Amino acid sequence: MTKINNISDTTTAKPWMSELWTWADEYGISEKDLPRNEAHLLAITKLEICSDQITELPEGIGFLHNLTYLTLKCEVLERLPESIEQLSQLERLTITSHKIQQFSDSLFNLKKLLLRVDVPHELIDELPIGIIERHRRGELVIVNISSTKLYTPQMSEYELCDFGFFLTSDNWEEKALIDLRFKTAPEFLLGLQTTEKTIDAFDVMDGVIICKPDEVQKIMNMFKDIFCNEFVGIDFRDVREAINFAKPAKFIQASALKVSESDKVFSQIIDQIPEDITINAIMFQAESNRQLTLDELRIASNTIDKMDIDDKYVFYNAEVVDKPEHCWMGMIYMIG
Repeated sequence: MTKINNISDTTTAKPWMSELWTWADEYGISEKDLPRNEAHLLAITKLEICSDQITELPEGIGFLHNLTYLTLKCEVLERLPESIEQLSQLERLTITSHKIQQFSDSLFNLKKLLLRVDVPHELIDELPIGIIERHRRGELVIVNISSTKLYTPQMSEYELCDFGFFLTSDNWEEKALIDLRFKTAPEFLLGLQTTEKTIDAFDVMDGVIICKPDEVQKIMNMFKDIFCNEFVGIDFRDVREAINFAKPAKFIQASALKVSESDKVFSQIIDQIPEDITINAIMFQAESNRQLTLDELRIASNTIDKMDIDDKYVFYNAEVVDKPEHCWMGMIYMIG
């Protein structure tokens, strides 16, 4: 197939249209999805192609310069056409395929691709570095990125994530942390201090959380449940201000075998906070085998209100888990 050089040149439109329509007929793409009328074809803004046989797309896709949404549910699709860089209005690209080996750098040229790039998790590392950098700058969202990830210096490859964690006891050098941040493009990079060993590279990371070795997964789960919940709208600028602390934060937890003792569990949490400190932000999570009642929640909310913390720096989540007679609460508090 010939590459399109000028999508505005209508004198060369008929050949690519004929080619596109022949291809659509071959794979059973309906006229509703891909109009066989010239004017209607040029006017489409959304195109969804579903097929378990299509391995490549015709270069003629690049003539559809009004496309804003392109969805390719093609399980064996092996490559994208180079002409995709000419879809200057494209805002959202969704691809369902595990066969694509790499993505063209031309994706980086799609300046209006501001919303999301949705590709299978295992293909994210194949995206051009330009797209990853735009994700890091908040110009677009790459879907299917891991919410949280614990990194070690021994890893040969680093996956992208929203919240990256590492143990300060793993002998990280500042250069290695800079490399980690560049390759993983996390929204936040946090060190977990599980021993007495500290780390000085605060300019590389967003902060340190003091915890015990067996509490690492609990902390990661809290970040995932509180900040990566699609049903809860949280401004990441508030999160950044909250956890960009100069002193290490502290993780505390408590549990009971009965949900009815949730007030005692919360009291155990509060009792672990020193009285002579100023707290400027907290993350709080509760887990139980049923929804906590309003009275049970009120005990926590009233106590937190008395801490005189700006509301936008209080992050809360309650989860119902399939564990009989279970009640657990955890808190990360950031010292002012």
